[in-house]
Amino acid sequence: MMKQMKSVIWLGILLLGMYLAVSAVLKGMYTIESGTVGVLVSFGKFSEQVKPAGLHFKVPFIQQIRVVDAKLQTANYVGKEDARDSDGVSNNPQIQILDNKSLPIGIDLTVQYVAIPELASQLLEQYGENYFMKFINPVIRNVVRDVIGKYQAEEIAQKRAEIGQEIEVQLTREFEGKPFRLENAGLRNIELPQIVLDKIKEVQLAKQEEQRLGMIEQQAKKNQEIKTIEANTRLIEVTTQAKADAEKKRIEADASAYQITAEAKARSEANRLMAQSITRELIDYLAVQQWDGRYPQTLMGSNSQGGLILSLPNSSDSTGSKTVSKSEGSE
Repeated sequence: MMKQMKSVIWLGILLLGMYLAVSAVLKGMYTIESGTVGVLVSFGKFSEQVKPAGLHFKVPFIQQIRVVDAKLQTANYVGKEDARDSDGVSNNPQIQILDNKSLPIGIDLTVQYVAIPELASQLLEQYGENYFMKFINPVIRNVVRDVIGKYQAEEIAQKRAEIGQEIEVQLTREFEGKPFRLENAGLRNIELPQIVLDKIKEVQLAKQEEQRLGMIEQQAKKNQEIKTIEANTRLIEVTTQAKADAEKKRIEADASAYQITAEAKARSEANRLMAQSITRELIDYLAVQQWDGRYPQTLMGSNSQGGLILSLPNSSDSTGSKTVSKSEGSE
């Protein structure tokens, strides 16, 4: 009986040992999900070796595992009140600041950052698991206040791009050497006081009016330039036409003069040739050709004292009379 009891006791011890061994093995197994890293803690000390995603083992009851999210995190600063956070997104009220004239300004901002996986142990040592509220959120608010505080409210609306870039540069500088990396900082909206909005509107209307007057003045100058160009063009056309008409008249005059000269030369040459062709024999021949068989009735002559006129009888005159007349002044 005693032997059986001992056997049962040893069997129970064996089963308990096996149970404890299996439990220890199971307790020592853990998994790290993708997008996160694990940091082992041994007696309160963080191990510098970071555990990547996958199945790992630890010493049960001695080592613990802390998980750090290494995915992209987003911090929104929008609206007047806190909104419910979601996975990787922290929703916060807009950042309220004062400009250099103590006018209240609301800033809507979105900041994206990521924890550096290799520095997860340093992150937990310096800031703990709630590193957003301990470091990132205060840094963001301080940088925005420092940047916006340098500007007047009237300038902020006009220099929005410059302000957004300056906020991102300063945040990047603040994140240097820290276990975080800034991915993006976007200025979404700037909420200005109504008095500033009214003043900006007045300035914009004044600038628009100035631009309108400037455009009118430019249009007037352009119209005047067009008129000047048209007048110069007409003057050039008139001058060109006058020159063309004068040139045409000169050419016509030269042609007419040339024609007259040519005709005169031709007539002169014809007269010269005609004069050369007329001889005494040709004249006598032509006279004979044109004679009608009658003698001339009157012959005129001349002497040193006056003209002599002879009247000859016709062949049909029966009296055969003849008249001799001597000009006045003859003896």
